[in-house]
Amino acid sequence: MFDEDRYNDAHPLTADNELILRNLSNNDLSVASTLSSSRSTQTSLESIRLGNAGLTKRRQNMLDRVPEPGHYASFEKGSVEIIDLAYLSAQEGHEFALIRGKKNDILVHGTSSGCDFDSDFEDAFMNGKMKLIAHSHPDYDRIIPSKEDRDFLKKIHQDRSIIVSWYTGKQIEFSADEFE
Repeated sequence: MFDEDRYNDAHPLTADNELILRNLSNNDLSVASTLSSSRSTQTSLESIRLGNAGLTKRRQNMLDRVPEPGHYASFEKGSVEIIDLAYLSAQEGHEFALIRGKKNDILVHGTSSGCDFDSDFEDAFMNGKMKLIAHSHPDYDRIIPSKEDRDFLKKIHQDRSIIVSWYTGKQIEFSADEFE
């Protein structure tokens, strides 16, 4: 079933996608260009960063559960999406991380320079009970994993994770190997 609020959250109405939304609301099959979608996301993120727009109710509810750096909250598995991290970061100017366990997602509110995990999280990562799915970065053109990002993956014995830009919404997968 089509969730119009969720679609509007990911694809705010612009001249480019108003027709697509109308078609999707009528259960028609439509294909949006990736370029148009990424431009729309970038425009939305910029509007939020500049204070000209706010978060949707769904994302604001997420932020309300992790209002300060260092806070984290559990959500239903699969309910937090990687792009949500970019929107929350655009609003707050802080990094956010998505951790996934076997039964739930955990959203972590970081600082402007990173997300810190306590020893309980690190143990859960190393024991395979949780996985660092993604975190946000303030990168614009090129998303570059930091040495700390790669070192952390090595430390928790995880091969790969994702970084999402809070300026563009673009995502890259990175590994612990700095030469890859």
